[in-house]
Amino acid sequence: MNNLGSDMRQRIAIQYYNEADTKETGIDAGGLFKEFWTDLSAIAFDLNFALFCINDNNCMYPNPSSGAAHGSDHIVLFEFLGRILGKSLYENITIQPPDFLSFLRGNYNYLHMFSDLSTMDSQLYNNLMFLKTYDGDAEDLCLSFTVTVDDFGGTREIPLLPNGANIEVSNLNKHRYIGLVTKYYVVDRVKEQSEAFTRGLWEVIEKSWLRIFNEPELQVLISGATDGKIDVEDLRAHSRYAGGFTGIDRTVNRFWNVVASMTSKQQADLLRFVTSCERPPPLGFASMTPPFTIQRVGIMRDGDKLPTASTCFNVLKLPTYSSEKVMKERLLYAIESGAGFELS
Repeated sequence: MNNLGSDMRQRIAIQYYNEADTKETGIDAGGLFKEFWTDLSAIAFDLNFALFCINDNNCMYPNPSSGAAHGSDHIVLFEFLGRILGKSLYENITIQPPDFLSFLRGNYNYLHMFSDLSTMDSQLYNNLMFLKTYDGDAEDLCLSFTVTVDDFGGTREIPLLPNGANIEVSNLNKHRYIGLVTKYYVVDRVKEQSEAFTRGLWEVIEKSWLRIFNEPELQVLISGATDGKIDVEDLRAHSRYAGGFTGIDRTVNRFWNVVASMTSKQQADLLRFVTSCERPPPLGFASMTPPFTIQRVGIMRDGDKLPTASTCFNVLKLPTYSSEKVMKERLLYAIESGAGFELS
């Protein structure tokens, strides 16, 4: 898959196998791919994979030590992750994004380095601000034109200038020192990773397309406008009904009461159960195609059937349960069972 390049835009069909190594019953008309791509994205951007770091503000950025964790393969992996993000954008699949969006458009403004540093490393930013406004003699701070970096427990010193270890920071050169430290932390130490990531991304999404949007707009395109939270009223306003259901049906009203009573995690699990994506569409549920649909399934007894879904068409097949309590129990059982496409 990593060799597809721009062909990543073409349709990719997915077939799931169960634990017995036999094909699951799901037929990929788009839903299985969304399921697979959401899973793949979650794994790819998992911090335990050591390709990304996260700071105190929960901002994700390339791990400067990724090479120590993965050797020379780390560049190939970053290119692949770029293609994953590109395919997600191309297919309108919302994911949890990386936070170095300023690099994705390919025209990084170096005038923003110092403000970007405040989000990547607030402690270093505060230290440099202290030096910038320090009224005393900067030489008293015993700084040199070097930075010390940590690679999985080991430390090494990197010169910011030739022979930087022997150049003291003074009041005359402290602003240059601040600029070089900022450039190293924001740009230089993740340049190789960021360039590999954007190479992969631009193979799927044209660079000129990305430059249409500013960073906040890119954030919306990648992960939606609500930080992943489900706006139940927006979802309800743009849902459709089938199989005999209407918006005023008793079972339908019970369903929306149940959804409103769920935790944010349960609501996300429900959305993924029906659509294969746990995050809302970038422009809200009005833009979901096909629309979220609730289809009536008649039953004689509450224990007859569990809720099922057709993720290719965003359809929830909802039995006519006798009460909200039973409906919530059966819904949660279905969406948390992890039964794949064998549930029905």
